[in-house]
Amino acid sequence: MSREQINSIQQGDSPTPNTGSEREPKRSGVVGWTVFCGVLGALTALIAVLAGPGASALGWRVSGGSPTPTSGAVQQLQPGTGHGSGPVGAPAERTPLPVDGAAVQAAVASAQGQAPGTYAAALASLDGDGVSIDMGGRTPMIPASSLKVMTSVAVLNALGPSHRFTTKVVRNPDGSFVLVGGGDPLLGSTTTSHPYAKDVTTATLEALAEPTMRVAAEQGGEIRLGFDDSLFAGAVWHPDWATEDRTYAAPVSALVVDGAATTRDTSSPSAETARIFAERLRSQGFIVAEQGPVISSGGEVVAETSSAPVAAMVRECLTHSDNFIAEMLLRQLAIASGQQASFSGGAAALTAELEKMGLWQSGMAIVDGSGLSMNNRLTPSSLVSALQKGAREPRLSSLLVGLPVGCATGTLADRFAADVARPACGQVRAKTGTLNSVSALAGYTPTSDGSLVAFALMGNELPSDVDVRGWFDHVAAKLAECRCSA
Repeated sequence: MSREQINSIQQGDSPTPNTGSEREPKRSGVVGWTVFCGVLGALTALIAVLAGPGASALGWRVSGGSPTPTSGAVQQLQPGTGHGSGPVGAPAERTPLPVDGAAVQAAVASAQGQAPGTYAAALASLDGDGVSIDMGGRTPMIPASSLKVMTSVAVLNALGPSHRFTTKVVRNPDGSFVLVGGGDPLLGSTTTSHPYAKDVTTATLEALAEPTMRVAAEQGGEIRLGFDDSLFAGAVWHPDWATEDRTYAAPVSALVVDGAATTRDTSSPSAETARIFAERLRSQGFIVAEQGPVISSGGEVVAETSSAPVAAMVRECLTHSDNFIAEMLLRQLAIASGQQASFSGGAAALTAELEKMGLWQSGMAIVDGSGLSMNNRLTPSSLVSALQKGAREPRLSSLLVGLPVGCATGTLADRFAADVARPACGQVRAKTGTLNSVSALAGYTPTSDGSLVAFALMGNELPSDVDVRGWFDHVAAKLAECRCSA
């Protein structure tokens, strides 16, 4: 994959809406992902050209980079030929270096700050195939939002990175109009209204309004407008999710606009979307009679708009740990797999896709796509295997491109603050996972001598009255500064 292809699926960084962000312990509040707002475009261009014959094409090898990047430095950063070497010209090509398992295990063992609890970990060469450092790596654990790694890799594999979803307006034979949802998680009301509009070019209701008004004007009379969200089935909230956790996810529907950020009635986000569309038509002088939910069939398509590609959705989902996007993509995976587009259908589809990809292990369980449920189970070694697939297979490369960057983007923007964790800054790319009593970190980092280590660290039954993430951060930093090449 070329730099241009990598850049085409991601365009920067933006604040995360409260409706979709990863659940964090109440003591810490919402993750501070705005620290380096606007610099992800430069970082992802960096990732796309980093050293290694295969890595340069795939966009996931890291070489050089400041251990404590500032906004200005990140924007100008180019890959160096060694760890922390600073700006240079073209990256040096290198053969991927194997990982010394004993050195990696020693690096993990030297990390400080482990809280009481149950831990499991798996580590390996990102360039490899299979786990080489197993520290309870096949133990099923509650993954929290690290589950999004699996949701993302499965959706990329099943649908493809360039797949798009269509939202349309249909005119029925009786002259009424229907706004038909296509399950686009990034649908905006206007080109600037979606929380991620600065990152991604989104489909909009605005684009549907113009051709709809043209047809309505030719037809004459008032516009009778209904909406069809029947593409998805079942509840908009998962029954496993605690009421307070609904703060961290928008209601799931095939017709949601602006990430449901303005939804008044969370039991029917589709009705809110139809209302916004109706107001758009009214603002241009049309009389609109809203007719509520209908099932469109046999009508004429008068307007349609295509979503951003799946690769861009995966990138936003992973960078910002967006629960809403994860659950919407889970429904789309269900449809692609011939399952009902519900929570249970999506869980069955994700399970089947992971089995097909060779990523399923004994004891694992899938309940939702975001990781909000405490009944999900993954193993660290399955996460490492998924990351390795993302490195090997161009179709899946958005999995690694979307991972947050230490001290710079997404849910890692405010991590690695302790002095002992600073070596992870600008080096570690990883997906976080946080629930009460649960913490996880799964990603990869270059070592100081040029190898790439994939890792998945998971902790369950952790104390709820302290911040337990320090140990995870310290492990990642130890790996980044490790001389771990074999």
